[in-house]
Amino acid sequence: MMKRLILVLCSMLLVFGSACGSEYSDVVDVQKDFIDLSSDYNSDMEKADSAESVAAAMNAYAKGLESLAPRIKEINEKYPELRDPEQMPEEVKQTAKEQAEVMQKVSSSFMKAMPYMNDAAVQEAQQRITTAMQGMGSQ
Repeated sequence: MMKRLILVLCSMLLVFGSACGSEYSDVVDVQKDFIDLSSDYNSDMEKADSAESVAAAMNAYAKGLESLAPRIKEINEKYPELRDPEQMPEEVKQTAKEQAEVMQKVSSSFMKAMPYMNDAAVQEAQQRITTAMQGMGSQ
């Protein structure tokens, strides 16, 4: 389930990638915020060594995702033409590569949480992330 959500999130982010200074500058801002948030999460998870620190890292990530979700959903609805990879601007390729790299690390970070998944706080944080990711989809 988490792998599916990560793939959905990646594809949504790829959908609205674009270049600075273009008509898609709002897209770039959201994209950079997502990459920064995910990088911070990966760093926090690397340092996590207990259920408490894993839950704290996951809750910080969930809080950021909850903040970004409405912006991502708005971008997806505003720029439906970017859902087709063939229509994405050439400048998107580097950002798409960065997104793919950071999402691979996020996936690995979720694996680090596995030993702590019996902890109620970790389970709640995981559910919070899942809910935030689901909120990013467009209807």
